[in-house]
Amino acid sequence: MHIAVLGASRNTGRYFVKQALEKNADIQITILARNPDNLPFTSEELSKITVVKGDALVKQDIARTIEGVDIILCSLGAKPQGLGKMSDEGIEEVGVKSIVEIIKETRAGNMPRLIMVSSTGVGTNSDVPYVMRPFYSLFLRKPLQHKQVAEKAIKNSGITYTIVRPALLTSGELTKKYRADVVCSGYTISRRDVAHFVLEQCVIENKWPNSSLSIAY
Repeated sequence: MHIAVLGASRNTGRYFVKQALEKNADIQITILARNPDNLPFTSEELSKITVVKGDALVKQDIARTIEGVDIILCSLGAKPQGLGKMSDEGIEEVGVKSIVEIIKETRAGNMPRLIMVSSTGVGTNSDVPYVMRPFYSLFLRKPLQHKQVAEKAIKNSGITYTIVRPALLTSGELTKKYRADVVCSGYTISRRDVAHFVLEQCVIENKWPNSSLSIAY
């Protein structure tokens, strides 16, 4: 099984790659990185990863990364740069649109599965606890708008997909104890547990095809 990961240099994508390598299963990993020298992986881990130097904002770089893979994990997202400021705002929207275009142009007869790490609160607030809704509206409005555009592009693409919407992400430990369903409201979830869910259920067990679901504690 060959998996391409966009957004592997930090957060959920990083933990997905580490957990996939720890499984010691028949999994081949290719990642896209702007700065391969700064990747958060050990030398041993890097020896098992194919690294493509490039930018997720550049369609040609994504094309080189996803060529011939079975699964694409898109874990792209803006990076906080202080109160109310973000770098790479809208990167998930641009990246997903490029992925869809590339697949349709080059792999119409052999489409990979596309898994996107999105967020609760996209399109609806039914999976956001009532007391958290003002926070989402005030501070996450723009990122959620970009994720919504990306989700829509995926759903309209004809590609087999899974959209995973985590609650507010934390740097907590891996617990393997979480809830995931089409409607699942909760306050937080650790990035490690989101990565575990994606790897174990979406990839290895091949669950949740053409589904959008929320995950939380």
